Amino acid sequence: MTKYISNIVRIFKTDVGDPQQLLIDEFNGMPTDAPGILTFTLSAPNPGGPVSFTSRVFDDPSGLDKYMAAVQNSRDERKKHVADINAKCVSVRFRIVRVIKEGKYVGANPPAIMVRNFIRPKRGYLDEVTSMLTSTIENAPDDRTSPTLTLSTTGQQGLLTLSGLNESLAAAEETYERFQSAQGEPARKRMSDITEGSVRVPFFILGNTIEM
Repeated sequence: MTKYISNIVRIFKTDVGDPQQLLIDEFNGMPTDAPGILTFTLSAPNPGGPVSFTSRVFDDPSGLDKYMAAVQNSRDERKKHVADINAKCVSVRFRIVRVIKEGKYVGANPPAIMVRNFIRPKRGYLDEVTSMLTSTIENAPDDRTSPTLTLSTTGQQGLLTLSGLNESLAAAEETYERFQSAQGEPARKRMSDITEGSVRVPFFILGNTIEM
């Protein structure tokens, strides 16, 4: 069964203070039993302030419909809380991605960092890029963390994202190096030839209800 992930992507203004606790309260009070993860970064290469992703995982598209209905019918108090958060943003977007290949987390402690690598294939090469990334994930050793590969179904069409969980920033760098090495030099060169580029962004995990 194909899983889907909803992402509320917020880009905050630069002069609104620290919104992390507001985001945590919103995440914990969401009217859904779908597992999710809340992430936050100061490292995104976009104009503006911090960026947050409030993400929920669904087993099929019908879960998205139930979630949206619950949000629309939520209490006025919650709607005001969400509006207060959104007022601190320069941009708020609701995005949906489809899970192409699910990764895994292997660690002695709960993950503290999620690294997202946004990859845009050149026109006509989406299938090849997807196949190469999927193969690398599938060939990862059982005792190693591997990222999840998703494909956007809203917003920027054809955007692939590798999302990997890590115990720390140091562990994230080690995982990245292993992933690059696993591809091999010819594969890395080919990937460079058939993509327009990629952006790698580390996020701190503020909340997580996904079973590891």
